[in-house]
Amino acid sequence: MATTAARKNPGTAVKKTAPAKRSPRSTAAQMQSPPAGFTMADQEIMDDILTSQKHITGVYNTYSSECVNQRLKADFLNLWRENQNLQSSVFSQMQQRGWYAPAKAQQKMVTQTKTKFQGIQSQLPK
Repeated sequence: MATTAARKNPGTAVKKTAPAKRSPRSTAAQMQSPPAGFTMADQEIMDDILTSQKHITGVYNTYSSECVNQRLKADFLNLWRENQNLQSSVFSQMQQRGWYAPAKAQQKMVTQTKTKFQGIQSQLPK
């Protein structure tokens, strides 16, 4: 980053100062410590975990399907399976506790969706 003096006089040396060093330990402690008075209920924690697992599972799905290296692809698939199992477990726990109750699909919507995707499938090359 050049200063105004350095731009006017290109031969002038610009002294750069190093940014202040942070202790990794203090930064990590600050990130882990919630603000005073902040609490999360078990339901909020489980909801956060489920949301995170959905995202992570999606990322591993994409990485594994687009990976060329077979060993790396196998690793991504193993991670995907582990995260899928964890996501399923969290979902089940939330359902058992009454914290997650997906709406039941009406038969009319099920039929419409099935018909829509059968139409799309019939248009795909065989």
